[in-house]
Amino acid sequence: MSRIQEQDWHHSGSSCCSPFGTCMLSWCCPCIAHGRSHHRVKNDGNMSDYSCCNLSCCAYTALGFIGLSFILPMISRGDMRAKYHLKGNGCKDCMCACCCGPCDLTQQDKESTWRENQRDKMNSQPAKVEYMQYQQQYPPQQQHGNYGQGGM
Repeated sequence: MSRIQEQDWHHSGSSCCSPFGTCMLSWCCPCIAHGRSHHRVKNDGNMSDYSCCNLSCCAYTALGFIGLSFILPMISRGDMRAKYHLKGNGCKDCMCACCCGPCDLTQQDKESTWRENQRDKMNSQPAKVEYMQYQQQYPPQQQHGNYGQGGM
């Protein structure tokens, strides 16, 4: 059984200040940042039915009231590693989520966005070209006893 080669994370955890909007969201409303990246990963990048107040956001907030808000980002990080075949392990996931939650959330948001965009580019088909349409082919008309159109 062959194992798929693990890849490096495209976005570093230490580059959490850009984009600034994602950074601020992770610091000020981490539940929304978590819910957004979790939704993106679970729905293969489809954000059409995304709501900022979703179940993941509410669960993050509820765990935050008892001081355990790091648990969901830690689990999501493991899910991302498994889905995108990224390097790391459970211990690193726990350390990232516990030591700097906003940086971890920013990295997860940027990584999931980038990975899903790459996946979409690979799965997209070339655009349909209008002039490449086939004419409908009809069976040839049968001649009944006449050799040609003039007859004898």
